[in-house]
Amino acid sequence: MVTVLRWLLLVMVMAMPCTSLQAASEQSEDDAIIDLAWPPKPMPARIRYLDTIASFDDIKFEKGFWEKFWELIRGEQQHNQLKPMAVAVDDKGRMSVADPTAKLVHVYDQKSGAYWVIEEADVPLILPVGLAVDEKSNIYVSDGGLKRICVFSPKGEYLRSIGSGQIERPTSIAIDTSRRLLYVVDTPAHSIKVFNLDSGSLIRTIGKRGREEGELNFPAYVFVGPNGNLHVNDALNGRIQVFDTEGKFVDAFGRFGDVTGTFATPKGVAVDSDGNIYVADAGFDNIQVFNSRGRLLLYFGRPGQAPGEFWTPSGLYIDSKDRLYVADAYNRRIQIFQYLKTTVKQ
Repeated sequence: MVTVLRWLLLVMVMAMPCTSLQAASEQSEDDAIIDLAWPPKPMPARIRYLDTIASFDDIKFEKGFWEKFWELIRGEQQHNQLKPMAVAVDDKGRMSVADPTAKLVHVYDQKSGAYWVIEEADVPLILPVGLAVDEKSNIYVSDGGLKRICVFSPKGEYLRSIGSGQIERPTSIAIDTSRRLLYVVDTPAHSIKVFNLDSGSLIRTIGKRGREEGELNFPAYVFVGPNGNLHVNDALNGRIQVFDTEGKFVDAFGRFGDVTGTFATPKGVAVDSDGNIYVADAGFDNIQVFNSRGRLLLYFGRPGQAPGEFWTPSGLYIDSKDRLYVADAYNRRIQIFQYLKTTVKQ
């Protein structure tokens, strides 16, 4: 075994200069600046494209010699995204991506360049479809197969579960850390289950099946805005509904249609620091941006595979720096955009 290791070490040392030159060449090609912003000039830009992450290689981290050496022996420990459906980012820049097709959660540490996956709680994950992170960077995974929310440490260690036996099939989740609330979309039950973040106890249920204000029809995605209001994609009613911190109906907007400002197949919803509401539409392959009252401000994206184009955009997430993360499901990647604040009245 020692002889084999020495041989592998010699091979790797001999290969390093060539590999380094190739990596440098590839990096120079990949680092070309992509300048995309919406709306187009001469209008002031409100959204700017930043980056795309589809695999470990996209976090632009140069592996050390020993890391490369051990990967040569045991095989490289990474997975490409197969069908990302949800994304969440903690305050340290760690990005988690729910990938139900791969039955795992990808975790990218964009600062250190580390990458790992979460595949098991107390049992293997079956259908991880929703994500949230708390103030301690713990990762909450909604698993539609296990029918519960699995909680992991920032390093992926399983900690506990929430909602066992109380949820028909959880999908999207969101956390209000200041009020210690965990919101869980229970899609086939046409409701939102609200749990205490610390104890895991069920506090209340929001909604029932229907078309009236406060009623839901197969809700899909949720997001907590900066004021604590809950924004719900009421998917088969073709609208966004807003509830206050006590679960009471506040407002609603949207309808099904085939023109800008309406919805074809609404998916993820998110809210920036100014209260603007972003809705991913898998039918239009774009992101529409509305003000807090539901008036359309702009939209960006179109069908395609280039930067700024989408193929079934799904989950959305906006971090504390107003960076928008889009789970571009069938393009197998996360696209990142920046909301640019402006003094222009909405």
